[in-house]
Amino acid sequence: MAPISSLVIVASLLGAIASPLPSPVSPVEITSPVAQLNTTYSGNATFFDDHRNGCPGIQYTFEEPVAAVSAALFGDVSNNTSVCGKFVNVTRQDDPSESFIYRIVDVCPTCNDTSLDFSEVAMKQFSEHGLAPIDWQLLDELPEVLPTKPAAVKTTAVKPTATKVPKTATTTVPPKTTTTTVAPKPTKPATKPTANPPAKEENHTSQTFHGRGTWFSDTTGSCGERFSQDDMIVALNQAQMGPMWGKGSKCGQKLRVTAKGYPGKSVIVRIVDTCPHRYCSHGMLDLSRKAFQVFAPMSKGVLDLEWSFV
Repeated sequence: MAPISSLVIVASLLGAIASPLPSPVSPVEITSPVAQLNTTYSGNATFFDDHRNGCPGIQYTFEEPVAAVSAALFGDVSNNTSVCGKFVNVTRQDDPSESFIYRIVDVCPTCNDTSLDFSEVAMKQFSEHGLAPIDWQLLDELPEVLPTKPAAVKTTAVKPTATKVPKTATTTVPPKTTTTTVAPKPTKPATKPTANPPAKEENHTSQTFHGRGTWFSDTTGSCGERFSQDDMIVALNQAQMGPMWGKGSKCGQKLRVTAKGYPGKSVIVRIVDTCPHRYCSHGMLDLSRKAFQVFAPMSKGVLDLEWSFV
């Protein structure tokens, strides 16, 4: 059996390795300035692309799947009580059936108390988005069973495509957005075609929406067209997307988007995709990388958006 030091190197190079999460522990309030073993923390996952030098003795690159722990739970390097070199076992809150292990190499000074930062390559192994709700636990060392599961590396690599299924699951939305009951059948037929446009026009011109903005990585969406992340495009939240085709479809329509804290900046983006309920509630948007970067680097993860139809 390979020594533990070899396992550390293997895990750092191979990336996220699926493994069973230890027995569940209810999330707790922070009672220690360093993360504790056998404790489940709940927070958000974002990604980083700058070295903070929180662990002076650890060298890493952003081509490796690694993690950074919030300053509130990082500990103290000077007295050797930090979490440097240990591991986090991470599960997505919307899909706890599989977990991923990453080595801790740095601190996240801007993360919420129980949130984590990941290298982009690590983030992509379990989420296509710049933000994901997660549960995680601290591991002192790698489980010795990892070398017996080399195939797990391949299975986690295709995990991001799992979000394609909920994106097409918008067939339940049309019944909610149908307006056929607005114009009673006994009225003049000529009024039916004009019943929908006024509501639609009002939605476009007089309403401003507010919500969280993230970024996504797809190149094909629910509107059935291929696109590039270098395009000014957006995935609209499922609640406001409506049906995929026909008069009620939002596909191809454009939005004007601004972000709080970035005065004077705005983008016009075209709707090409749907952001599922589990990622985006009413008012939220998933921007293309190019559109997101008009306001901030992708490592920002989340923006406070204001937007309207144009």
